[in-house]
Amino acid sequence: MRTKRMPRIRSAVAPLASRATTMLAARVALVAAVTLAQLASGQSLAAQATLQDQEVTVLTLRDALTRAAENNPEYRQALNRLELEGPQYRQALGAFFPDLRVSYGTGQSMQRELSWVDFDGTPITNPEPRTVTTSRSNQSASLGVDLFQGGRRFHELGRARAQARVDRHGSQRDLNRVLAEVQRQFLVAQRHRLRLAVEEDLLAARERDYVVAERRFELVATGRSDVLGAELELERQRVTVTDIRGQVEKAMLALRSAIGDPSLGALDVQQPLPEPIDPATLDLGALVARALRESPTVAAAEAAVAVSQSNLSAQKATRWPSLSLSSSISRGSFGPDQSSLFKFNPEGFNGGLSLSVSIPLFTRFQTSQSIASANIELRNARETIRQTEIEVDELIRSRYVDLETAWANVRQRSRELEVASERLEIVREEYRLATKSIEDLRTAIRDEASARRDSVDQRFEFAVFLVGLYEAAGIVGREAGLEAEPEGN
Repeated sequence: MRTKRMPRIRSAVAPLASRATTMLAARVALVAAVTLAQLASGQSLAAQATLQDQEVTVLTLRDALTRAAENNPEYRQALNRLELEGPQYRQALGAFFPDLRVSYGTGQSMQRELSWVDFDGTPITNPEPRTVTTSRSNQSASLGVDLFQGGRRFHELGRARAQARVDRHGSQRDLNRVLAEVQRQFLVAQRHRLRLAVEEDLLAARERDYVVAERRFELVATGRSDVLGAELELERQRVTVTDIRGQVEKAMLALRSAIGDPSLGALDVQQPLPEPIDPATLDLGALVARALRESPTVAAAEAAVAVSQSNLSAQKATRWPSLSLSSSISRGSFGPDQSSLFKFNPEGFNGGLSLSVSIPLFTRFQTSQSIASANIELRNARETIRQTEIEVDELIRSRYVDLETAWANVRQRSRELEVASERLEIVREEYRLATKSIEDLRTAIRDEASARRDSVDQRFEFAVFLVGLYEAAGIVGREAGLEAEPEGN
């Protein structure tokens, strides 16, 4: 009887030994995982300490926009072009002033003749050639003034003023575009930073799920495959966190590049979720009317019409006669050798005063062609205004539709997250009670994680669409509380 019972005893002990060996291996793997996690956290703390040593600058959105308005290279180039406003205006105004010139010259010349020609044209050899040296000095002053040019100078002065308005509105358009790009890059950095927080929360949840799976395995309530599945999900989430950290660093670099501040080192952004607003609170009609009235793009097109109108008037003025007055006086001396070299007070002088009238009777149709070209330019400039207004109107309305769609998606994603979170809690509890399988739990975990990611992404997508709407209306700086009007020169 004993010999028969021995195999039964061994068969009962063998599974228990195998189970104990498996549990021991699981504990060893868990200890190794904890050790690696501690090492990783130590490296993370070291990296954070390094960032703290670099004095990380935490930016708000207003800080980023203010720095961009002061340092962005593209906008600074537009401001530099505005410095030509004064010289261009003075150039047009200078046409009303006289043209005054003074000159002084002195020099020496030498000549040696070996032959000469008589009155009959016969060359005769000079028996005694010698070198003749002479010197001269002269001074002159001239004054010229255009008395009448058919009003062309007034039209050119008006064209300079209109061109200054074009440049000014162009700089406002550049600033609007720069601020919109900085705000988008700021939102991208915020988005990745909050995504990192979401992924780290999900990582903590995966670690808790792994611990639960280990405990259930120790209680012989689940199999080893469930533990390995939980560990696989944990490792996948760690990879995701690492990827998102790299995206955060790249987003911060892109934001710093968009701001263009050379003194800005390591930076971070504030992380509150952007609060979406109901597009119904925005008056679309008033927004379009305001953009057509104040948008720098439309204003630049209107100023370009004034430039073309002044140019046409200036071309028509060339048909009129011109009247000019000029006066000049000069003094000079001429003598042998160096007697007149560097002589500053010559005795001889001459001068004159003249009044001239020029009447363009026939210019080989050049005037007609210039007037026709300027007229076409003016008509095209007026059509450009219509085209710009149509494009601005269409762009604002199109982005408003995008905003409405994004608003609806924000509410849907929020509800989706609520449902997915509630379902995950229920499935977790049912899994602990062994009424749900591990696959059901994994599906609920993935659905909740996807809903959290989609909720964050949708909020930022709404914010990007809102920035695009403000950019189309040309009011990014105004909505951000910044003055978009560049300082005059």
